[in-house]
Amino acid sequence: MSYMPSGSRERFFSRLFSWEEWRRGREYGREGLISGACYGDGVWQGTVTGALGCYRVRVKRESGGWRMNCSCPSREGRCRHAAALLSHWLREPEAFAPMVEVYRQLAELSRNEAVALLQLVAGEEGELLRRLLAGRGKEGEKKRVSLKKLLSLVRNLGLETRSPWRSRQVWEERWYNLLLAVEEELKTGAGGSKKKAWEGLLLLAEKLLDFIAGFSLGTMATGYLLRLLEPLATYAGEGIPWPVAAKILRFYLQTPLTAGEEEGFFVFFRRLAAVKGREVFFSLVRDEALPCGKEGQLPVVRWVRLSGELWPPGTESFQELAGWCLKDYRRLLPLLDFLEEKGEYREAKTLLQSGMDLFTGAGGRYLYRLRLAALHRALGEWKEALYLENLNFTERPGREEYFRLQRLAVEIGEWSRIKPGVFRALAGKTPALYRELQAMEAGNFPGSS
Repeated sequence: MSYMPSGSRERFFSRLFSWEEWRRGREYGREGLISGACYGDGVWQGTVTGALGCYRVRVKRESGGWRMNCSCPSREGRCRHAAALLSHWLREPEAFAPMVEVYRQLAELSRNEAVALLQLVAGEEGELLRRLLAGRGKEGEKKRVSLKKLLSLVRNLGLETRSPWRSRQVWEERWYNLLLAVEEELKTGAGGSKKKAWEGLLLLAEKLLDFIAGFSLGTMATGYLLRLLEPLATYAGEGIPWPVAAKILRFYLQTPLTAGEEEGFFVFFRRLAAVKGREVFFSLVRDEALPCGKEGQLPVVRWVRLSGELWPPGTESFQELAGWCLKDYRRLLPLLDFLEEKGEYREAKTLLQSGMDLFTGAGGRYLYRLRLAALHRALGEWKEALYLENLNFTERPGREEYFRLQRLAVEIGEWSRIKPGVFRALAGKTPALYRELQAMEAGNFPGSS
């Protein structure tokens, strides 16, 4: 191409791309992500390292304009990789091997026919031939991206300027491939290189969480975050900044999860608590959870469950958690659920009895007796459970309450004793149900035993 001042050349080339692609391409060039560059006869060729691998780029100036080809997923030619190649040529033209050098190497081949054929191919794929000629005997070697280049790719990871669906798809592919590369560096690196790889992993974590928030993905992105938590938990000893930990915590508190997914978060948070210290981490959890309670019950339930996992009954921190839950029955109920799941029935019963004053009104009293009766049954305290179930039935003689009371009374041999009082309550408050149940007792209902 004819000579023009460097500033004019940059303006000329920049107009061939969108502003964003040209900006990104220049950043790739500055970070040294271009290799195997060739130039000759109005053709620029090279390999640009991207998030999904190495892309072959070819830019040719023709009489009718420009033709650009790139092997990247965009398949659009005028991408950031083509921009990277041209911006690199503007800045370091000496880094581009002249095509005449390729032709010289071809001339060393022994067969004239092969030389003629290869010369034709060189006009289209000169860089490929140059790389093959220079690397004969090394076909099995796999080139690994340097840590510096890898971190540059992580920093430059961003959304494409295209349809939201395609942009999201490409971003996810790039993010996942970068995660694999960073994990490999963490496994094999040591000292300063391992520290740099850890910084890359933390940056990938922040980018993923911002990406999830930007697209409002919620549960759709849980799998990606769980995949990320594995290396984060493994190398948590390297140090996780609070902003990153807080973002992960917010996601956990606010996103519906399966039991398996929740356990994946527990593994990470246990590791983080062990590294950061229980009391410091408890403060973080508390500060993050309390504001979330205004947005619904889920964050409160999650915070209670997470705290219970980290600080089980018998620890000082659990007593602090119990004290916080005893201030509001909406906190207490999830803690009771958690304790029952863990088989801590006696602890749950003591806690529920301590919070009796939280259950006000007829509905509150009914719920309190219902939960307490269930705990008595779990502990084998049958008479106490029967007494509470009978109280609930007398106050609210419904179908469900009747059968629950009947099953318990039959099981412990008390049904004949309390049955007359049960039917009196039915006759006085729910006559229709009383007649139906009487008929069932007499065996007049089809299918009754």
